[in-house]
Formats: sequence, structure tokens, C-alpha cells
Amino acid sequence: MNYQDLYLFLKVVERGSFLSASESLSVPTSTVSRKVQQLEKDLGYKLMHRSARKMVLTEAGMKFYNRCLPLFAELESAAKELDDELAEPSGLLRVTAPVSLTNDLLAEWFFKFMERFPRINLELIVVNRNIDLVEEGIDVAFRIGDVRLQNWISRPLLQSSFSVCASDDYLRRRGRPKHPQELHQHTLILTRRNPVWSFSGPDDEVVRIDGEARLKVDELNIAARAAENGLGIINLPDYVVDKSLNAGRLIKLMPGWRPLPRQVYMLYPERKYIPGKVRLFIEYVMFQANESRVS
Repeated sequence: MNYQDLYLFLKVVERGSFLSASESLSVPTSTVSRKVQQLEKDLGYKLMHRSARKMVLTEAGMKFYNRCLPLFAELESAAKELDDELAEPSGLLRVTAPVSLTNDLLAEWFFKFMERFPRINLELIVVNRNIDLVEEGIDVAFRIGDVRLQNWISRPLLQSSFSVCASDDYLRRRGRPKHPQELHQHTLILTRRNPVWSFSGPDDEVVRIDGEARLKVDELNIAARAAENGLGIINLPDYVVDKSLNAGRLIKLMPGWRPLPRQVYMLYPERKYIPGKVRLFIEYVMFQANESRVS
């Protein structure tokens, strides 16, 4: 069955005649009549007795009209809602991300997104543990490091570079390490998600350090503050320590050895239709990530 023919049939009944329907739709009367005849042929029932200016529904036509009208109205409503959402998206968006990544990088992107799309509301779940994304009804999640979740798209967002650093006070008391192996002789401040430090050095040599922590935390900014207070050496993302390095509160160590970076991912459910608000959020965050790489 051709749904355009069905639409024309409903319009003829609504307007009361073929002529009125053709005028309202700017379609020739002959075309409207031919389409309705084709619908009757497809159904195998006569739906109406008609002339150019008048029509009367048959019993089959009345039953068919009464059944189809609410279904077609619902389809039109769904199409309008979709159009409205794409034209001016609205509703609630649930997003989760690690604490320091949000505080030091993502929050500004989120705020700009909200300014750009004032009808979209954000609910941010900012935690350092991996919550159940399905149970929590998450639309978009941000994770650091390798991510493998069934039925979720894991999209690389940016590569997070790291710096090993300590305060001037600590270095005056304990000395300045020149090689990663010397870190075993120092006091380390570790994070729960990055307890093993990996370095790339001269001739692409890779060294991994599994040190003993004087302090272990799950919040990166606390680790940075501890290092500023002279409690030990840290290996943290640059988005966490850049301000402290620029202000001289921390000093970068072992310039010949580069801490291996970690990938930041953006995750969202794998499905055929991505809601407009989610699609816009994903595109906006990717744009901001690209802009940050350029700058």
C-alpha cells in the first residue's frame, strides 16, 4: 500500500470532496481521484461513492478511515517531534566523567555547549569510579585508558600527555632524579588509576616503574597539591599540572624521558538512531577537542 495514497484519502474525507482536497494540497483533482482509486484497488474494497464536489464513504471506507486516522495522526506527531528536536533540541542529557578531567578540561566545554543550546539540560555525574552506564541511564561517558564495553561506541577524543614533577623544596632535600630507575629511591605520589609509570627514552627505550607510594589517591588535583607541598614526585596529566608548572610551584623532571600518554575516550550507546541532543553534544565535544589540538 502506498502511504501517499492513504494520505490523500484521509484528506478527501477531511475536506469532504475531491475538489476541496485537491485545492488544499495544490494537487490536480484527477490525481487525487486516481490515487484514491489505486488505494481501493490495493485494499480490494470500495471506500467511497464520489463525484467532483461530493463524496460519501462506504461502510468499508468508514471503518478504514476510523482506524487509519489516529495512526496517521500519531505518525505526523512523531515526525513533528523529531523535526522539532533536530531544529531546536531539548531535554535532559546525562553525562559522566572523571573528576579532574572535568574540572581541568571538560567543564568549560560543557558550559559552552549549554550556552549554545539553552533548551538542553545537563546532569553531570562526576566520579572517578566506573559506574554502570546502562543502570545510571548515561547518554555520554568519558573514560581514560583502554575501554571495551559491549554495545557502546568508544571514540578517541584526545591524547593526554603527562609530566613527572616535584616541588623545589622536595628536590633540594632529596635530589633530582635523572633516570626513571632512580625513582625507586624517591618518595612517590601515585594515583589509583595509574600506579605503574611508563617512560619512553633515548633510542625508544621503554622503562616501567612500579613504585611504592607514600600517598595514593584517586583525585589528581589532590596528588598535585601534595607534590606542591613537598610530599613527593608525581606523574600527572599536563591539563592538571600546567598551571603549577607555569607558576613555578612544580618543576618538570627528567627531560630526556617522556611519560607515555594515555588516550581519553568518549563513549555513547551503539544504536541506529542517536537522539538529536546526544548527536549535537558529541559533535560539539569533538569540535572542542580538535580546537584544543590546533591551539
